[in-house]
Amino acid sequence: MSNNDKKEEELHFQQVCASYQQYATYHQVTEQGVTHRRERLLSSMNTVEDGEPSVASILQQTFSQEQMEKSNQKVLKSLIRNQFMLDNVLKHAGAMTSQEVLQNRNQFPRDFEVDWWASEEQISKIDSVLKSIYRDWSNEGKEERSVVYDKLLGALEKYLPNGTNDRGPPRVAVPGSGLGRLAYEIYSKGYSSQGSDFSLPMLLASDFILNGCTNRKFTISPWIHETKNVKSLEDRLRSVVVPDVDVAAVELSNNGEQVPEFSMLAGEFLSLYSHFLPGNRCVVDDERQEGSVEKFNAVICSFFIDTAPSFPHYLVTIYHMLVRGGLFVSIGPLMWHWSGHGALLPGDLDGAKNESNVQGDFINAKHKQRTEHLDRRYLQSVDFTWEEVKALIVNCGFEILEEEIDIKTRYTSDALSMKKVDYDCVFFVARKIAP
Repeated sequence: MSNNDKKEEELHFQQVCASYQQYATYHQVTEQGVTHRRERLLSSMNTVEDGEPSVASILQQTFSQEQMEKSNQKVLKSLIRNQFMLDNVLKHAGAMTSQEVLQNRNQFPRDFEVDWWASEEQISKIDSVLKSIYRDWSNEGKEERSVVYDKLLGALEKYLPNGTNDRGPPRVAVPGSGLGRLAYEIYSKGYSSQGSDFSLPMLLASDFILNGCTNRKFTISPWIHETKNVKSLEDRLRSVVVPDVDVAAVELSNNGEQVPEFSMLAGEFLSLYSHFLPGNRCVVDDERQEGSVEKFNAVICSFFIDTAPSFPHYLVTIYHMLVRGGLFVSIGPLMWHWSGHGALLPGDLDGAKNESNVQGDFINAKHKQRTEHLDRRYLQSVDFTWEEVKALIVNCGFEILEEEIDIKTRYTSDALSMKKVDYDCVFFVARKIAP
């Protein structure tokens, strides 16, 4: 890793930690903005006839100052609870908590001036972490996650029963594992499980839950940031206790044989596993674990394959990660997360008939000028249908053992919200048959 890469990585870590640290402050300030708007409406002086409704009169009858103050205090209490768990994540990661930052800023105001505030997008990632903690590590989230995880675990145990591998526990890769529950469940069934994810906000939280949360419970309000399609304030404030299991309580043994391993990797999928590709097998980073070149018996994916900028590249990598007869099991929709930006538009071709094409991801100079600010992955993405995905899998050297479509499920969905998104997911089990 170059010095520039190390600096960028350190900067990213600091910014993610700052987003964690500023979570409660950010949402408290946005709530202050809402209160200000309500107060302005209350002070509206509409000219109306006596006894006729006005903006001010109907608001005064609905929201008293005392009611607003009580509501604000309830919201603040929930934000503090969320921040308490986030601070424990920060502490486990070796970073300053929100309270330590505040104390240092008060004690040394010149040395701890805020030169970077988290954006709305960055705070939304912390909101997503809290919702993912709800989904993966609460009793209330079990119904939603079980629809997906039970099918994946059932297929793993059906086609790769533990104890059939002479070389020890079967090795299972779980890319895009987020908060780590699926990877943990696979490990708890006696498989060697290796989760991975690209999102540092998610990885910090999963590392804390899996390694720093022994015999501890936290109360969080995962829906506090939702202000649309809400039936009542109590719906926003309701809380859950996490985690619902003590991850350290799992003790596995293989009757004197090799004990299964559990690990989590940080990084983008291709950068983590491209060393399995034929041309890269002799190039292994010194920092990689010694056993990272050993192939896997299964790759299990939950809501993952559509995160690929280029699905064929992911597919070929998965193929080379697997031993002959290895399983590729997946469930999820086809959202194609890198789609929707960088499309070629009519204006890009206007007056460019005689212009020579620009090599690479851009069609011509106009297209490049309009889209070169985008992440290149947006320019590489292709939206495949399920039939096309299935054909790619077969042509890559897999046989489809199971296929099921229209499996209805949700993802970090608020069960009490007035708006819910249902996914009709595709589930498949494929086996590598080519050498």
